Amino acid sequence: MSTIIIMNKSVVKDNGIDRSPRKASSRTEKRVAKTQKKLLKAALEVFSEYGVDATTIDDITQRADLGKGTFYRHFSNKSEIMTYLVDQAIEKLIEKLAVLESTATIEEALEFIINVHYCFFLENQEEFILLFQGRLFLKLDRRITEQMEGPFNRYFEAIEKLLAPYVREKMDILRIRRFACAVAGFVFGFFSFSMIGMDFEEIENGIKPLRQSFVKSLSSFWTH
Repeated sequence: MSTIIIMNKSVVKDNGIDRSPRKASSRTEKRVAKTQKKLLKAALEVFSEYGVDATTIDDITQRADLGKGTFYRHFSNKSEIMTYLVDQAIEKLIEKLAVLESTATIEEALEFIINVHYCFFLENQEEFILLFQGRLFLKLDRRITEQMEGPFNRYFEAIEKLLAPYVREKMDILRIRRFACAVAGFVFGFFSFSMIGMDFEEIENGIKPLRQSFVKSLSSFWTH
């Protein structure tokens, strides 16, 4: 049985997440929270570098400079810490998506969604990779996939909520998934190549015309 006491963060519970904030009230709890934070940071780094499948618990504990026994006092296995990180990253993304104000056109809404992913990549590259780089999830077993369905479903629901005012018929979940994959693929694919030998201003200028064309294509995807 793992013990998760992250301060003001969510904890794994019944395939979902118990989101009630908990405050470390004792010196021991503060030490536990600090250790868990180190493990989570180390896991995120090695997952993004090596991929989920290739990463071992030894990789995580070595990066955190902690023993394997310490890991198992906090997390049951690798999939549990990965599920926590996925949920945490999606919550950050949903929070950014939630600030969309009323817009006149679907193109403006789509531009906003793309920009949220764009900024999220710049600010949280390791988490973006964990969420959207396909190779990280190629060999996940069904049990792990089921654990992550809750966070990803919340993400798809957030996108549906943003686009619903511009679409007459009920949205198909597969269509939303394809849209999310297209947006993530566009942002990740662009940055994967443009960051080689380009400074930020060049990247910013280079992506603008591509984004405009991409938004027009997505608008057609949603309205036809």
